[in-house]
Amino acid sequence: MSSEKLPRGIQRRGDSLVAVFALADGRIERRSLGPVSVSYAKGQRAIYQRQVREGTYTPKQPRPKHHNTIADFWKSYLDAYKLSGKRAAWRQEGAWNNHLKEVFGKMPAESLTTADLLSYQAQRVKRGASNATINRELSALMAALNHANGLTVEGGKPLLAYVPKVDKLKEPPHRKGFIKAPQYATLCEQAMPLWLRAFIACCYAFGFRRGEMLNLKVRQCDFFDRWIELEDATTKNDEGRKAHMTAEVFTLLKSCCEGKSPEDHVFTREHGSPGSDPRDAWYKLCVNAGFGSYVKAKRENGRTYDKYVGLQPHDFRRTAVRNLIRSGVPQHTAMKISGHNRSGFQVLRHH
Repeated sequence: MSSEKLPRGIQRRGDSLVAVFALADGRIERRSLGPVSVSYAKGQRAIYQRQVREGTYTPKQPRPKHHNTIADFWKSYLDAYKLSGKRAAWRQEGAWNNHLKEVFGKMPAESLTTADLLSYQAQRVKRGASNATINRELSALMAALNHANGLTVEGGKPLLAYVPKVDKLKEPPHRKGFIKAPQYATLCEQAMPLWLRAFIACCYAFGFRRGEMLNLKVRQCDFFDRWIELEDATTKNDEGRKAHMTAEVFTLLKSCCEGKSPEDHVFTREHGSPGSDPRDAWYKLCVNAGFGSYVKAKRENGRTYDKYVGLQPHDFRRTAVRNLIRSGVPQHTAMKISGHNRSGFQVLRHH
């Protein structure tokens, strides 16, 4: 096939025609005209040439480049994250302030490469961070960049055209621990504060997440029909759930809620403050019951500390679903009560 014959000063670039002409200083100018006819392109080129001779031609301006740093994109992402109503923004902020900012904060987002991400992984591994921690940090970084990729500038082009990828580091398998009935009985006997005893009973019965329980308000407990209602936007997936109280849970929650207003927290310590973080109380309980202990461990900075190992509150989630299924509750109902998704539930099917 013979090549297309075009008039002098007219070139083709894909489906578009380009007008080529000289400026007053001798530089060659190329103006893309789009998918127009040859006659239109020829006439437009003549107009440009006349403007050059008359001194009225405005040269094509280079496409502006955006030199936003990753820190700029991070701020925009975090603001949007908080406005969306998602919880645990402190985790994102911690990953950024403690580790990501030092390495990526001043880097132009356009210059970030996969090699930079691999280097970050290697540095964090060398400093003793776990693979899971590193994966969470880079996931936060990627979320910020993908957020920028979803924003557009003039012309509908993405604010950040390219987001590099990196494979996640291999993580250890998920915990498969369960809390056996005798262990639960021992924990109940030794759980002295009422809020901790009630917290344990609810987790054992329903497998609710720790945050879902600790944020529970009195108004979410219906003691007439004996329901606990987790409201929309208070759960991990923002979908509400309901569970019927067991006799044990009913008795304990009723005691926890006595004398409180509807907006008060159900689980409060002796002095009235919400039980926002039960880990210390839980660790102490498990150590005293013989289900946990402290071992020497090292932080990333090399300092040693006493690390707790043993039963964890999260073990209640697997235990509750398994017990519900064994008692005859359909699998999909048990999953709905606990808030498990199907992928996270596979480990329970064989126990």
